[in-house]
Amino acid sequence: MNYAEAVRYIGALRRFGMKPGLDRMRRILSKLNQPEDGLCFYHVAGTNGKGSVCAMLAAMLTALGRRTGLYTSPGLGGFNGRIAIDGKPISEEEFAEHVDAVRRAADASDPPTEFEVLTAVALLAFRSAGVERVVWETGLGGRLDATNVVWPHVTGITNVSYDHVDILGPTLVDIAREKAGIVKPGVPVVTACADAAYRVIERTAARLGSRLVSVGRDVQFTAVKAGFQLEGAYRGLHRDAPSVRLGLVGEHQAQNAAVSLAMLEVGEGQLASDDWERAIHSLGSVRWPLRCEVFRLAGRLVVIDGAHNEEGARTLARALHRLGSETGDSGWRMMFAAFADKDVRGMLAHMLPLASEALVMRSPHPRGADPGALAAVAQEIRPDLTIRVMPSIDGAIEEAMKGKGPIVIWGNLYMTELARNTIIALGAEEWQ
Repeated sequence: MNYAEAVRYIGALRRFGMKPGLDRMRRILSKLNQPEDGLCFYHVAGTNGKGSVCAMLAAMLTALGRRTGLYTSPGLGGFNGRIAIDGKPISEEEFAEHVDAVRRAADASDPPTEFEVLTAVALLAFRSAGVERVVWETGLGGRLDATNVVWPHVTGITNVSYDHVDILGPTLVDIAREKAGIVKPGVPVVTACADAAYRVIERTAARLGSRLVSVGRDVQFTAVKAGFQLEGAYRGLHRDAPSVRLGLVGEHQAQNAAVSLAMLEVGEGQLASDDWERAIHSLGSVRWPLRCEVFRLAGRLVVIDGAHNEEGARTLARALHRLGSETGDSGWRMMFAAFADKDVRGMLAHMLPLASEALVMRSPHPRGADPGALAAVAQEIRPDLTIRVMPSIDGAIEEAMKGKGPIVIWGNLYMTELARNTIIALGAEEWQ
């Protein structure tokens, strides 16, 4: 099986949709001789921010000299881009080899999902490479997510807000219970959750005899230099860091940094001073595509963010307001797409007040929402706003570039990735 054949095989599994449960994964891993055994997992769940936490945690572990595997969902640059070792995606050849092994181990009468195949491939790749640490991001929820077949060294739950309510449940308590499903007996858990969600995790940790580390109570990251690109001070379990510069942008990254630093402290223990300094320094170079990325294109400010739920949209709106106050830019020309099962009205309610124009399109995914329906909701929220349905992503970018003012491309991750590729091909450069 070559890479193209591997991609076709995985793509054909999409027709089976999502099938929560761990039995298929366990059967496949058993036939593959338990590739997860002997690996040291930092397992991260949460509604928003888990990708940023994973990126920061992986950077710090690599800086400490640990051979580190990173599995994220979704990733940039194709399927193999979701599986990286020491910051580099596995090769297409290796990816195809492992996909073929998973295909042969799968039960044809109960075929695996796309995500289950990718998860098993990641485990095979990490075992083959002899990684020392695995930063392991959940896909959806936690309790029945395919990643939950491992026994972690440390778990982290970033936060809980409304998303995937049709699968995870209608209330924050329901969703928190699903996220807390990654907590294992005696395994420490770090969380930045608050209120009812925190109480669910607190009760789960107590019941399982797991040490609970709470951001805000046990550790804290405080902004020292307020601004779009954050500098702050960390008060930790073993060590403090009075000056931390984050490469990821947005004030919300303070909370994500606290989670990642606390997970590092819990998992690696009290580090030597030189190691601690290397870990802290590495945070300044962390980049995470499609998470509040800022570019300059032909003198224009362009922000790309895969905010795909209401809390993500609220966070992005705050970041845009901060960026606009620093650069003098306002009146954002917006490109937007979403999945049909998302709370589009809740997302747009936070973002449209910042818009000077909105261009909506269909996400290049079977679950993509009808752009006409998106436009109708947007017009109800902002009757005064010019809203246009665009037939293509590239066409929308071309149209957005004709007007004045900054551009924000946000919503569905599949659309934002393709848009990112286009603007980079047009010469976009990272904003400094």
